[in-house]
Amino acid sequence: MYAIEITPEFSKQAEALHPKRYKQVHLKVFALLLNPRPPDCTLLDAERCLVRVGPYTIAYKIDDSQQRVQVIALEEQAQ
Repeated sequence: MYAIEITPEFSKQAEALHPKRYKQVHLKVFALLLNPRPPDCTLLDAERCLVRVGPYTIAYKIDDSQQRVQVIALEEQAQ
């Protein structure tokens, strides 16, 4: 299982969400503990990934040697 590290930037962005979206985003983040490269993720390179949750994209880095996922940012996508 991987450890999760959440950056202050992500925390600030997530805190501004509606409670329903907040829960959805955090469920997705915690799912990364078991599988940091889920089928619906977009690999930007060996370390950086994106995953969608409704209208939001979560950006994160994977460090396989330390078994750590660093959640970097949350962006709302235009619909």
